[in-house]
Amino acid sequence: MTVTNSRNSDRPDAVDIELAGDQLSALSDAIERIALAVADSVVAIKIERPGPTVAPGFDTRSRVGSVGSGVIASSSGLIITAAHVVERAERIVVTTPSGDELDAAVIGRKESVDLAILRVDAHSLTPIVPSISPPRPGQLVLAVGRPPMAGYVVTNGIVSAIDRSTRTFSGTPVNGLIQATAAVEPGISGGALVDSRGALLGIVTSAADATRSISFAIPVNQVLETINTLVPAAAGIDTPFLRG
Repeated sequence: MTVTNSRNSDRPDAVDIELAGDQLSALSDAIERIALAVADSVVAIKIERPGPTVAPGFDTRSRVGSVGSGVIASSSGLIITAAHVVERAERIVVTTPSGDELDAAVIGRKESVDLAILRVDAHSLTPIVPSISPPRPGQLVLAVGRPPMAGYVVTNGIVSAIDRSTRTFSGTPVNGLIQATAAVEPGISGGALVDSRGALLGIVTSAADATRSISFAIPVNQVLETINTLVPAAAGIDTPFLRG
C-alpha cells in the first residue's frame, strides 16, 4: 500500500516562494520607509529632577535623570509628550533628529490625559501629520520613539482595542486610550503611534504589563483638544493640529 503525504503535495514551488519573498520584501521596505519618515518628527527627551540631599546641613541636592520621547507638532518648536515624562522636571533637554540639544520649557501639562506641551527654540523642524481617521481594532500600527543615546526605535503591532483605561507609571488614571500590541521599551513614552501611512494616531503613554508587549496611547483627538487648551492662539505657533 502506498501512502501519500498530502502536505508534500501542497509544498510551494520555487516560483511561489520567490513571489512570497517579493511580497514580504515589499512590506518590509514599506515599514522601513514609514518608520524613517516618522522618526524625522520624533525627538529624544532627557529630564533632570531633584534628588535627596546628599549631606545633612548642606544645601546640596543630587539630580535624578530619566528619559522619554516627544513628537514634533510645529516647525517652530512645539513638542508633544506624555505628562509623566516631564513630571517634577527641573531641566528638560530635547535632542532633535538632527542631533541638536535644546533646552525645553513646559507650556502646559494636562495630567488627566497624560499630555504635556513643550517649546524649544528651533526652526525648520518636521512636524508629524495627524490622522484624520479614528483608530480601528485590527489596524496595523507602528510605535516610534527616540530614547536618548539609542537612535530611533520602532516596534509594530495592531490596534487591539479602543477606549481603554489604565494608570501611568506615576499613578495617574487615564481613560479613552488606544490599546495596541506594539511593544514599548523604556524611553519610548511620549513617542508616536502611527498608522500605515505614518499619520499620528496617538501619543504613547505606557506599557500595559511587565513584558511591555501591550501598550497604550492617547488618541490624536485628545492631543488636538489639549493643544487648543494649553497653547494660546496668540502665540503664533504654526501646527498641523488645526484649531476647530
